[in-house]
Amino acid sequence: MENDLQIGTIRVSGIEVEVAGEANDLYFRQCLEQGEIFEPSVRVADLVLRDDPVILDIGASIGGVTAALAKRFPSGRLIAFEAAPSVHPSLRETVRRASGAPVTVVERGVGAESGTMRFHEDGNGSGWGFLSEELGGVSVPVVTVDETVADLLLDRVDFIKIDVEGGELGVLQGAETTLLRHQPLLLFEVNVFCLWRYGRTLPQDLFAWVRQRYAHTAAIDNEGTVTHIEGDATVNHVLHLLGNGSGVIDVIASNEPIGVTTNNLRSDGL
Repeated sequence: MENDLQIGTIRVSGIEVEVAGEANDLYFRQCLEQGEIFEPSVRVADLVLRDDPVILDIGASIGGVTAALAKRFPSGRLIAFEAAPSVHPSLRETVRRASGAPVTVVERGVGAESGTMRFHEDGNGSGWGFLSEELGGVSVPVVTVDETVADLLLDRVDFIKIDVEGGELGVLQGAETTLLRHQPLLLFEVNVFCLWRYGRTLPQDLFAWVRQRYAHTAAIDNEGTVTHIEGDATVNHVLHLLGNGSGVIDVIASNEPIGVTTNNLRSDGL
């Protein structure tokens, strides 16, 4: 085991996994205190994906989602990306303890172009770091999804989960070839504050970019309510709810009709 790490057991959308983290990591402690965590990416994957998916977990943090997806899809393959150097020992240990599908850990940031960028490691813990030249931090290597898919010789990508605290549009821009060629299901976080403060992106621009490339989109709020986006009026409604609520939702994008509803998303009892 990596030095000075603690181990705890949590349930991620009903799937029990072990996670590793440092004792002073607030995100790790919150996970252990909650015990049961609802992660839309895990629940959506459970409902929609084939039995042997190739999954990219971008912004894996300490690896709870990665471990849950690996356990749920033992015949699949996981690639877990994490930029924060301080989080890499925790992610490696979580992956070492995970069962099911093989996991490749990529200790890099993900963006629109490869190279290096500054990464701000949040002092509160592993769940809130972000790439930002403006706000500074440690220098980290950055890759694109397209380059990584080519380097790993992946012949398909079925699902991409993105949670990178405001850098979501950059990740997608660096994945354009993969999106066009493989048409993976997407699930990404829309955090209004992080999008603008760290990514200098308006949420409506992120929606527009995705909707130009995907036929179907839906939003999931923190209560697990699913809103299928039918047009600009629905986007405006979702943005209004964001502005008056928590400011955070998850968005699903697919080129096939999305078979996820509020009822079946919540059917695991969370």
